[in-house]
Amino acid sequence: MVVPMTDLGSEYRSLKTEIHGAIDRVLESGLYVLGEELEAFEEAFARYVGAGYAIGVGSGTAALHLALAALDLSPEDEVITVPNTDTPTAAAVTHAGAKVVLSDTTEDSFTMDPVRLEEAITPRTRVIIPVHLFGHPADLDPIRAIADRHGIVLLEDSALAVGAEYRGVKTGTFGPLGCFSLAPGKILGGYGDGGIVVTDDPELAHRVRVIRNYGHAPGQKLSGQDLTGGHGWTVLEEGYNQRLDTLQAAILAAKLPTLEDRIAGRRRAARLYSEAFAGTPVRPVYEAPWARHVYFAYNVRVPAAVRDEARAHLTASGIATRLYYNPPLHLHQAYRWMGLSAGSLPVAEQTAAEMIGLPCFPQITDSQVERAAATLVEFFF
Repeated sequence: MVVPMTDLGSEYRSLKTEIHGAIDRVLESGLYVLGEELEAFEEAFARYVGAGYAIGVGSGTAALHLALAALDLSPEDEVITVPNTDTPTAAAVTHAGAKVVLSDTTEDSFTMDPVRLEEAITPRTRVIIPVHLFGHPADLDPIRAIADRHGIVLLEDSALAVGAEYRGVKTGTFGPLGCFSLAPGKILGGYGDGGIVVTDDPELAHRVRVIRNYGHAPGQKLSGQDLTGGHGWTVLEEGYNQRLDTLQAAILAAKLPTLEDRIAGRRRAARLYSEAFAGTPVRPVYEAPWARHVYFAYNVRVPAAVRDEARAHLTASGIATRLYYNPPLHLHQAYRWMGLSAGSLPVAEQTAAEMIGLPCFPQITDSQVERAAATLVEFFF
């Protein structure tokens, strides 16, 4: 039995009528940039996560970049995040004009360690970016307490965690800004790049809307002021071309009502994996009692010395696998300037060396999960 890493075609077929209806509606309207379809999706997404505002942008990378740009960072400012994340988390900091600082992670959830975070803070720290890795929330209460105590902005990277919850509240809403990716393979994905920024702050929402669209005034009032100046086109500042396509917004709006069903499919697969790995040398994925994990990925841990052999065994048996963020960012050429050698961030390095990402997607069958789990376990016996 072949078990793929994901099956986006199956997801499409299950929603074909709704998706084609959304596409046809946009194409027939002749309105392909911004407009009511985008606004409707933004409002629906904001309701889903419990935020006051949502601003659709061109990608998850753009979401992080624009959120940071809205904070007007300077080259002296530092932004703390984690090393076991995709490049955009750190690159967005550099692109926004600040300096990225990496802090180590926890051994169980692979997310930002509040103790190490406190040690990394300096008088120049302006922003903290916890990453809700693979769909598991970071421990936000102590992280937010540290941010509040030092007067630092909390910006959540929820690229892999649409629908994840911390103590019953959805991620992305614990600080002034939260960022999500809506790329095809994500928890809620379109058929091209996409991202979204959420906030409860009307001033920040306005700023992100402005800079996603070249710096043009959005033609709305803010604090009682008509920002268009009575004209149809007012450029408030130099911005970017980072709008979420109207067509993608309509597709995402069609998929949003069934998102909880797909999350349930991921959680079902994760439960079956964890049951299969109980009492074996394979360490199952951790879910904290205060968390709702949405399982963008299911990363088991095995001894680092045999990780590659175990993965080769899975591949030879038709089981797809993936190594995520291995090695961590500070060990790549692009970040040598940090001066962090192997051993500098030991927990992130060790957990990355032990991980194997197994297939975990909404449509995966029980028999596919059982086959993947049994194949990995048999490697050890």
